[in-house]
Amino acid sequence: MKTRRKHKRARAHHTTTMSALLIAANLGCHANAQEADVSKPEENKVVVTGSRLVSRGFLAPTPVTTVDAQELKLTGTQNLEVMLSDTPQFTANQLSSPTANTVQPGQPSGTSTLNLRNLGPTRNLVLVNGRRFAITGPDFTTDVNTIPAALVKRVETVTGGSSAVYGSDAISGVVNFILRDNFEGVEINAQRSIDQPTRTPNDSLDLTVGGNFGGGKGNVVVSVNYMDRDGFTRGERGGWALPSLGDGCVTAASWSSTRPGTPLAVPAGQTCVSAGGRPGLIFSGSSNVPTGRIGNLPVVGSAASNPALNAALIAAGLQNMSTLGAIFDPAGRSVRPYAAPGDAYDLGPLSYMVTPQKRWMSNAFAHYDFSERATGYMEAHFSSNSASVQIGPTSASGNFLFNTNNPYLSPQMQEVLRQLDLRETGTTRVTNGTSSLTTTPGDGLAVLNYNRRFFDLGGRVADTDHQVYRIALGLRGSLPDVSDRWLRDLKYDVYYTKARTTETQDQAGTISLSRFQNAILAQNGAAPVLNPFGQNLTEASANAISVASKSKITAEQNVLAGNVAGSLMDVPAGAIDFSTGFERRYAYSAYSPDVFLSSGDVSGWNAARATKGSTTVKELYGEVRVPLLADKPFAKSLSVSGAFRRSDYDVASVGKVWTSSIGSEWAPTRALTFRAQKQKSIRAPNVGELFGGQGTNGPTATDPCSSRAPLAQQTQAVRVLCEATGVPANLVFDPAVQPSPFITQVVGGNPDLSAEKSHTVTVGAVFMPPSVKGLQLSVDWYRITVDDAISTLGGGGIQSVLDLCYNTIRNAASVYCRAINRDPITGQIAAPTYVMTTNANIGGIATRGVDLAGHYNFTRDGIQWTLDSNWTYVNELTFTPIQDLPELKNRCVGTWGATCGQPVPRWKGTTRVSMKRGPLLLSARARYTGPVTVDSYALAANPPALESLTNPKIKSYTWLDLTAGWEFSRMVNLTGGVRNVLDKDPPILGSAQLPANNTIPATYDTLGRQLFVTLNVKL
Repeated sequence: MKTRRKHKRARAHHTTTMSALLIAANLGCHANAQEADVSKPEENKVVVTGSRLVSRGFLAPTPVTTVDAQELKLTGTQNLEVMLSDTPQFTANQLSSPTANTVQPGQPSGTSTLNLRNLGPTRNLVLVNGRRFAITGPDFTTDVNTIPAALVKRVETVTGGSSAVYGSDAISGVVNFILRDNFEGVEINAQRSIDQPTRTPNDSLDLTVGGNFGGGKGNVVVSVNYMDRDGFTRGERGGWALPSLGDGCVTAASWSSTRPGTPLAVPAGQTCVSAGGRPGLIFSGSSNVPTGRIGNLPVVGSAASNPALNAALIAAGLQNMSTLGAIFDPAGRSVRPYAAPGDAYDLGPLSYMVTPQKRWMSNAFAHYDFSERATGYMEAHFSSNSASVQIGPTSASGNFLFNTNNPYLSPQMQEVLRQLDLRETGTTRVTNGTSSLTTTPGDGLAVLNYNRRFFDLGGRVADTDHQVYRIALGLRGSLPDVSDRWLRDLKYDVYYTKARTTETQDQAGTISLSRFQNAILAQNGAAPVLNPFGQNLTEASANAISVASKSKITAEQNVLAGNVAGSLMDVPAGAIDFSTGFERRYAYSAYSPDVFLSSGDVSGWNAARATKGSTTVKELYGEVRVPLLADKPFAKSLSVSGAFRRSDYDVASVGKVWTSSIGSEWAPTRALTFRAQKQKSIRAPNVGELFGGQGTNGPTATDPCSSRAPLAQQTQAVRVLCEATGVPANLVFDPAVQPSPFITQVVGGNPDLSAEKSHTVTVGAVFMPPSVKGLQLSVDWYRITVDDAISTLGGGGIQSVLDLCYNTIRNAASVYCRAINRDPITGQIAAPTYVMTTNANIGGIATRGVDLAGHYNFTRDGIQWTLDSNWTYVNELTFTPIQDLPELKNRCVGTWGATCGQPVPRWKGTTRVSMKRGPLLLSARARYTGPVTVDSYALAANPPALESLTNPKIKSYTWLDLTAGWEFSRMVNLTGGVRNVLDKDPPILGSAQLPANNTIPATYDTLGRQLFVTLNVKL
């Protein structure tokens, strides 16, 4: 098992948007009108990302949120996705972030993507300097780890659809990273950050060199970045991170909102509360234990047993055994009833809470003025990212065949196996990986539901090497005017980009299921190679079952595009501006797993079949802005704008599609401008959605037929349906039906997918009173709807399918119930199909809300003050998972959980106050996220009593960050800061955690107090 670096040191209410804006306005009222505006002209000039038209003012119909380089400096940003996740328009990504200690089949690992408006990372478009960057894999997303924070001039986010301007994927908006590509001198930027609980370092070093050549006609910039982030495990974090927690019933005296209580058994016919207990946190480990557990033994005296088997079980000491079966001692000879939860194994201590990452990155920019009308330019990028995932030891779990005379068992247990063999009826087939064997009554083979955690093999480690190459070559400049009034001020830009991503992943610490089955059976009269009972793994037996798997991802994107923009003609109110162009994009991706992963003959990592495919699109687009009034009473300016794009895809199910937008700006006075826009956007399915090979993953979910289901949902109607879908009658609502919090699902592509269609409406206003210099206030209402949304069956993954089957449709013949495969002996969701959640155009998404922002800067008594506030109020986030059931809606605003995903509070925002006097800079930022309720309660048609749930609500959170800086000279600047100054712990959760770590690590701060220091030197 890969270990961490040896040199690591020992581990040692509410602020509302309107109040923030009123503060800004109040400060503005007291500002001296004669004081200078301390902002630079460049800072007040906003280049609108959502349009290709020539900029003729501050505003445009499309709202744009801007984060500048100063904010990156004040936050100590080393990974851009961390800073942007704090921005209220973004939601954290559970599966691609520094806390995403997971491997998803067929998808890149160790990457970071953006989730705008909580519509998912595939529904926003990432640009660099206005052009598409590199794609990471079959899902066509961009890894923002490949964008250098030190070169970012600003980040512009169009918070609404922009497909007419930029093409597919821009449903929720566009994120444009504007980089410094014209630089002279030498700049060194060195930073170290550490978290206080574990003192784990994160180091980065940037060197940027630039200069002019050719008598000032050209400029070259070269920048190199190195980042080294050490990871740490839950065991090293300690405290609330351990032990692993789940929901249960505990004694009232032991109840705690953050720590496990003493479990209380609830008698049949009673509830936890009526039995004198309280719903609370309990230890929730895996029942796959290091010494081995047999899970399908009939309970003595039950209808599933018989007198001879009863006698054998009693002789083995298992007369008091529950349906969870028996557990062996370390020697493997003694056996006793399994006792939950005390016997469970905790996977947490060895699992990374923050994954290690090392990154080398280089960027080069160059341009040269060939003439007054032609400038050639080039962008080059190379990055190498290595990251690791580490989780607890692998296990063998499922039905296996054992010899009834297995020599490693006691005589009493051999007799138990012999009776199980005699009790069989007909022919039973047992499949494990590529092994498929049969057994008949009395053939000397018994079927055991065997579960063993291979602690003696060490933890599972997946090492990823992710490399990105990109080159952009272009020519831009101006064209001669056709006349003084027609087609003048013409600018052109033609470019070609080629980007290629390769990723290799090496996975260790796993076993082959077929080899395991072979190793536990006698061969030619010889004893089995492997003794799976107890802790008796020898080097020979370990070698017989251990495997290392490997996979590779390749992605390529080529873009050829050209654009002409300028003034079409003059009208009384000004010039009609236009932009028109073409674009051709080719995108290809392939996922190549080895034989173990592609066949499913691996236990420890999610399996998947190969994926390979490409898409090509040819597009023509145009955009125009027509001024209607200018310098008139109640119309300082009035204009309308529109855009269209015609796209022709080589994917037959998509074909030719049109996107469009229309908008208007009206400024009745210099101080106030109103803006509105309506857009139609599309997102074509990507290679993974179209051609993805079917694979498996195992998210946390609750089987409605198990004891993990809320007591209020364990009804007679659900019981009948559980039996109809394959759960033995005596095991319905039993712990044996779901011994682990994870359930496997099968995911994969669908070549018949059509494009998603989206409509976006935004209406807003901007207030910039000339009498209060430096004050800017804006408010924008938005509504985004998505039809034919592409998602997994059920719209929310495995939990949605389970809920639709058992709690909504309740028809065993429905597509959702038929998607669930169960083991006929244990009732567990089992191989080979588990729960089928392959892709489909499943239904719709709707979200709406309000963005509010305020900026104010002024100078008083020689001190420069700046106040920035950025807030979002989400009024709706609704998923319609089934096209045929439009009345069925998951209203996810203000919730989190297995169906709705990451928390989506109604209010989220940040407010920063900064002051600068001479060389001293001080800044404070508050980050706020509002309260949320677990979706199993919020979405239920007949919700259970709130007091019957464990920690069903998460309160509002406010984190405080402080930063200080000192300019020693114009060449040397030192900045230091503390994130989460008050060292707030995240909310502690049981079964509702996403996906682990006893909380929701992608959304809530799990690192505790973090400190950073940055040294910037310019030569």
